This record gives sequence, structure tokens and C-alpha cells, in this order.
Amino acid sequence: MRDVAIGELCEIRRGWHQKQVVARAQVVGLQRERTVLSLIGNAQGLSRDVVLYPTGRALSAWVGYSVLGAVLDPTGKIVERFTPEVAPISEERIIDVAPPSYASRVGVREPLITGVRAIDGLLTCGVGQRMGIFASAGCGKTMLMHMLIEQTEADVFVIGLIGERGREVTEFVDMLRASHKKEKCVLVFATSDFPSVDRCNAAQLATTVAEYFRDQGKRVVLFIDSMTRYARALRDVALASGERPARRGYPASVFDNLPRLLERPGATSEGSITAFYTVLLESEEEADPMADEIRSILDGHLYLSRKLAGQDITRQSMY
Repeated sequence: MRDVAIGELCEIRRGWHQKQVVARAQVVGLQRERTVLSLIGNAQGLSRDVVLYPTGRALSAWVGYSVLGAVLDPTGKIVERFTPEVAPISEERIIDVAPPSYASRVGVREPLITGVRAIDGLLTCGVGQRMGIFASAGCGKTMLMHMLIEQTEADVFVIGLIGERGREVTEFVDMLRASHKKEKCVLVFATSDFPSVDRCNAAQLATTVAEYFRDQGKRVVLFIDSMTRYARALRDVALASGERPARRGYPASVFDNLPRLLERPGATSEGSITAFYTVLLESEEEADPMADEIRSILDGHLYLSRKLAGQDITRQSMY
């Protein structure tokens, strides 16, 4: 395929003279005369007779006040709603964009009141900062996210569940249904069974939704759970496109794409995005190159100890 670009969206049709689009794919790599694409969604029903049509545009989604109180898939489609739809004010935005320039940002000027004693009293988070929640499995990352949603003073909460199990997404949606802040929440998901490119797009879409509300003058809190699984999805896409593995099996492009996503939140003259990114640690003692890379990009770090969690000290200190 000629005249295509990385990130471009392609339509898949059953034949040359058919207009029905049966699937979509995204350009993820270029190898001499070959173009590497990653399928968006399910491949079931596709045959070798299908025809690819480049669209000349990148993947985009409709965002706006209509997504408040809704669950979105990685393409931006509303799959469920837990509050009635508000005024359908929407605009189409490309989901993979460059971070704002330094000139459009403002400094951290006030604290974000989270209602969590351990954070507000000892580990104060500022409005517009990017915080990492580092912990091993079972240490309370999800519980802390629930508490931050329920108690933080903000206008909009955007949650991106990347590579999580389907059961965990169900439990999170049930929690939002029972929350008194459900009309302020937007949930974007791509479970572990989704293609790697969908998991990458889900994190970018969640950030795009947060950026829309920041541009509307809102105070936004963004959660991405988890950056570890997002990085693994980036690795899978890069390896499939022909890149060579580098540090601990991660191609070099993974370390280029991480700051491109992590630098998008922040405070501007219009509004702010305060972001919390969970990072799954394999061990509290051993070095983790991916966790180290993410740590070096973020503004602050919260560590949850497995030892303290086992003694229930973590839970007691949060309330």
C-alpha cells in the first residue's frame, strides 16, 4: 500500500465493488514495500478476498457532554449508560495527538483535595500533577481509585481500564452505578481479550475525553489502570510491526510513546487534568525497567506496600 502513514485508519470491505465496511485496521508499521496493519476489533468472518481502503485520516472519536455517565469501548462507541443522557454537545477529535506545549501550561498553584488522609496530610497532590500508584497485585490500587473518585473535589472523572479482566470492569461499572458521582464519570475500557491496538487506543481515548473537558474549563481527574498493561500492548504492536526488542524485550518505540501519553495531562489557562496512573510491580525488591521509566516521567509517586496491606494498615490510613 502506497501513500499511507503510521496511525492511519483503513476500511476493510468484502470486495472491490462493495461499499459495506466489515472491519477496520490501523497502520502500525512500514517495511519497505509492505504496510503492517493491526486489526481493530474481531477478525472473525474476514477472508483473503477482502479489500483494504485507506481513509487518509487517523483514528478519531466523538467526545462531549453526551459521554458523561457512560461506558465507552476503544473506538468511542457508547456501550452502556448508567445515567440519562445530557445535552448531546460533541465534537470529533483525533485520539493520538501531541502533548500541549510548555507555553500553554500553567504551574501547580493549589492542592487537590482527595479526602484520603494519607495523601492530603503527607503526600499532597497538586491540581494538574501526574501521579503514579505503584504496587504489586492485591495491595489496594483499585480500592484507592474508588476512594479518590468518591471523595475528590473535581468536575469530571475519566477512568481508563486497560487490559483488565472482564470481571473487574463489571465490578467497576457496578461501583459507578451506586456512586453519587456517576453523572460526572466516564469509563473507557479494553479488557485483556481485546487486540493490542485496541488497548493502546483505549488509553489514548480516555486521555482525549479528559482533554475535551479540560478545554471546557473543567477540573478533571484522569485514572489509567494500568500503565503496565498499556506498555505491554505497545510492545506487542511494535513487535508485530517488525521492531527489534531492546530493554527487557521492549522495543525502543515503547519508550518513545510513553511520554507522548503521560505528558498530555496537566493544567492550562482553561482547565486542568490531574492524572493517576497505576503501575503493577512484579516485585517490591527487584528492579523493574518499565516502572523505572514511568517513574522518571511522572511528577509524584505513591507506593502501596504488600506488607502493610496484609496488616490492614494501608486501608486504615486511607480513611
